Amino acid sequence: MSHCAKQRRLTPPTAAAIYLLLHMLCAPYAQATAGQDTAPTVVIHNTEQFNRHLEELALQMQPRTTCVFRNPNLLNARKVEKLTLWYDYSNAYNSSIYPQNIASFEFNYKDNAKLYAAHCNPQLIHKLSPREKKALQEAQNRLAALIHSGMTDEQKIQALHDDLVHRATYSREPKGTCTDILLDGRGTCDAYSRTLWLLCRMAGIPCHIVYGYTTEHHAWNLVRINRQWHHIDATWDDPVDTRNPERAILSHRYFLLSDTQMASDHSWDKEHLPQACEPNENFYRSRKLHITNDSELWTKLSQAIQKGQGSLEVYMQGYGSDADFRRRLQAATYHHPQLQSITAWEGPPSKDGVIHFIFSNAGSPETASTDNLDLTQGAFIETRKLLDKIDTPELQEHIEAASGWWHSLIRFFTSIWEVILSWFEE
Repeated sequence: MSHCAKQRRLTPPTAAAIYLLLHMLCAPYAQATAGQDTAPTVVIHNTEQFNRHLEELALQMQPRTTCVFRNPNLLNARKVEKLTLWYDYSNAYNSSIYPQNIASFEFNYKDNAKLYAAHCNPQLIHKLSPREKKALQEAQNRLAALIHSGMTDEQKIQALHDDLVHRATYSREPKGTCTDILLDGRGTCDAYSRTLWLLCRMAGIPCHIVYGYTTEHHAWNLVRINRQWHHIDATWDDPVDTRNPERAILSHRYFLLSDTQMASDHSWDKEHLPQACEPNENFYRSRKLHITNDSELWTKLSQAIQKGQGSLEVYMQGYGSDADFRRRLQAATYHHPQLQSITAWEGPPSKDGVIHFIFSNAGSPETASTDNLDLTQGAFIETRKLLDKIDTPELQEHIEAASGWWHSLIRFFTSIWEVILSWFEE
């Protein structure tokens, strides 16, 4: 009986070791011939390690790397695009997949990654373009002016967020870099998120860029404060209504939100991103702007109007719907006539959240006056409260018409009384 000779095959660990040895032997030659930097080959055991490796590469602006993945599912089933830090650092990559779970990558870094690397290691500044060098200097100047010793991470993030929103203008033009924001003051949501990422990282605050979807593709940030992650959408906090400058007031409606709050009008792949659990109501509670009932809200608003503030933001529990809140606010003007100075507001996407009020004296330092308020409006609104409790549409229409007639009659007699008073004054 003849026996066939057994064919010897290299085991995966042996093949990987041989490849690594050949790579290390050939790397100096390849570097000399290519004239470019070459990072050492690393063995990757899990996603977290690969993320750390990406950051190490970015901080040195290394254009390529070779990795041996011990877990084949990490390379095959999970694409590199899904890894969190990929979005933080690189625009695009080219990859070559070899046997035994070996892969090489070439990176094209975003400008925020290059600026951050040059900030951490000034020896890399020569790799920046002249425009990028100006952007780095601008970012460093802003950081020096905004961040001071003794500030908490929350105070630092708010200062960076507010400065970005004040200085930048949203644009749909293809301006998607933080260099565009820092030097030109205009950019897309991608540019906003890259700029906030850069400034936070320069201030020592962990930050990620999140790419997701609203009514269209969108980008925002995740930041970490005291081991808790929070969402920040600086683009949506930026007033973009240039036709109404009086409404162009800084907002914090999308500042330090939880996953649950953000998911009301944002969607994203959560698989490789840290979870944000703490809602932003704590941010307002620390500023005594956390409201739990209507009476407390009317008092806060009246005080703000009397002080001459142009706007006010509060976090309210029990906002309800827009229509329901409008009725409650209108009825409240009967007891708080100052509230008629409210010209607009934007409520939260859900029943609880941030409400941004704008007053008639927005942008003006003068104290709001109540001399010319229409005090008859309150009586009309009290009638509206009764209408809301009536279920019969026909009856509701009749009463609503009668209340409108009554409101007109009150106005008529009020105008006559004003004429009579004017005669006596003369």
